[in-house]
Amino acid sequence: MYVASIYLFMALFPTPLATIHDRDHPHIMKQRMRGVSLATLVSLAATSIVLWQSSDVRHIVSQLGLDPRAAVPSVIVALVLMCVLFLGPLVTSHLEGGCGWDVLKRAPSSLWNQPVYLRNYVVGPVTEELVFRSCVVALWSASNLSTTMCVFVSPVIFGVAHVHRAASLYVKGDALGQILLSTLVQLVYTTLFGWIAAGLFVRTKSVMGPIVAHVFCNLQGLPDFAKARQYPSYKYFIWLAFVVGLVGFLVLFEPMTRPGVFVPE
Repeated sequence: MYVASIYLFMALFPTPLATIHDRDHPHIMKQRMRGVSLATLVSLAATSIVLWQSSDVRHIVSQLGLDPRAAVPSVIVALVLMCVLFLGPLVTSHLEGGCGWDVLKRAPSSLWNQPVYLRNYVVGPVTEELVFRSCVVALWSASNLSTTMCVFVSPVIFGVAHVHRAASLYVKGDALGQILLSTLVQLVYTTLFGWIAAGLFVRTKSVMGPIVAHVFCNLQGLPDFAKARQYPSYKYFIWLAFVVGLVGFLVLFEPMTRPGVFVPE
């Protein structure tokens, strides 16, 4: 329903200035954002109705990861872990004289006048995490599926939901090999992030951490390992930062998300 809503709104409110595949056209972006926002609200309502059969309101709020008491710890844990994981890209960004956060500084005062910012850093992360984490994981957990299934299998749905972009690349005339490679990279990257987001959601019991992690990843983009070659004097330091970041993330994830440490029990 989430992906279908993107194309439904564009079909209902077309524009002669762009096609359904012009995902970066301002009108198309706004229609897509309206569609996914409505789909998210419907998904939350439908999930709440299903959970209502065996839970009370307070428990449903908790299952959806919307308990305000868990929000701040979840955000702090997510930010620390993302900074560690992206240590390599942050180092290269610093060497280039800036970092991903500069994007926010350059963002216009009115996000609606620049829908790309609104899509990438607000609507996209919020709606996707509410649907693919709050709704999907909550329903899977209520169905007595194991935590392993929720964390490692549900993100595959999140990854597959991004494959539809291949159609836009095909319409634009991109080579088939390039489309397949781009789609595969997108699928792998979104699934890997889905594992992180689902893990944060299950361990911190809040959707706020995954949302913040999602915004962080959108700001940073795909890690560019080739940038180490651009700084020969620092290449070993940069590679070390990538390795330390990955290892540090894997080592810190469990203790930082352990109930009673940073996350409330």
